[in-house]
Amino acid sequence: MIKKIFIFFMVTLFYSFLLSAEEQKQEGDSSEVVVKGQLKIKVETKKPDIEVITDINDVADEAVKTEEIYLGLAPEDIKDIKVSIPGVINEKRTDYHPELNLIETQPIFSISPKLKQKTEMEKWEFKVTDPTGRSVYRIKGGGDLPEKIVWDGFDREGKILKLNVPYLYMLTYIDKAGNPGNIMRKNPKIVNAIKYIKDGKLFIEISHKILFDLKRKEKLTDEGKKYIVEVENYLKSYNKFPVTIKFYSEDKELAQDQIMSLEKILTEDLKLPKDFFKMEDYKDDSIPKNLRTVFIIGG
Repeated sequence: MIKKIFIFFMVTLFYSFLLSAEEQKQEGDSSEVVVKGQLKIKVETKKPDIEVITDINDVADEAVKTEEIYLGLAPEDIKDIKVSIPGVINEKRTDYHPELNLIETQPIFSISPKLKQKTEMEKWEFKVTDPTGRSVYRIKGGGDLPEKIVWDGFDREGKILKLNVPYLYMLTYIDKAGNPGNIMRKNPKIVNAIKYIKDGKLFIEISHKILFDLKRKEKLTDEGKKYIVEVENYLKSYNKFPVTIKFYSEDKELAQDQIMSLEKILTEDLKLPKDFFKMEDYKDDSIPKNLRTVFIIGG
């Protein structure tokens, strides 16, 4: 009996020694996580042994494949690609500009004359008059009224309308029964700034009434500065220099002062030298007065 007890004791002691050695071995390879709360739990986790291998050739593989595809194109493949390329490229600029809405564009008048009842016409006449009552534009015809009548702002001598003065139009007609009638504009049209194409060049005209101060006639108004910003956008769009700028003022001395004011703004805003702008001063002798600055771009 004593012999059996001794053998059991020795076996138990041997297994206890083995378990203690295994725990010490695992203790160096484990991390301890303690969760705090009413219960404290000890969690042991064994750190995985992860080996990361990166081959730089694998990283560049896709880029190399793409390059090989393009370098390996046969002549017939390139010919097929060219089919989708236009043979002619139109270099004409699209007539679109951001924030360009202050300067008037043509036409000045555009009317579609319509009568309440269908009437056969004998003859008709359309005319535009300036502040003096002088007819600056006139067309006439026989038979039915045209579907649309337009006036682009040029008079019978090929000159553009004057700024800051009122213009009216009147359409008169006589029907087959000899009854007269007319269609006329009730409120006069006043243009303070206009742009138009003439002789292949872009003309922009701005009235001095909105461009320069009423008292300090060489100083730009806040509204005038907005118009100049719009002009600068056209200058950047066309990118054709030098640009001719003509000042039609009360006298040449005042025109010179106005030139200095505008020249400073343009050179600073556009970061361009003075010789990119050809400034010209004039005394305006027209009746009624047409005090204005004219920008001539391109051509």
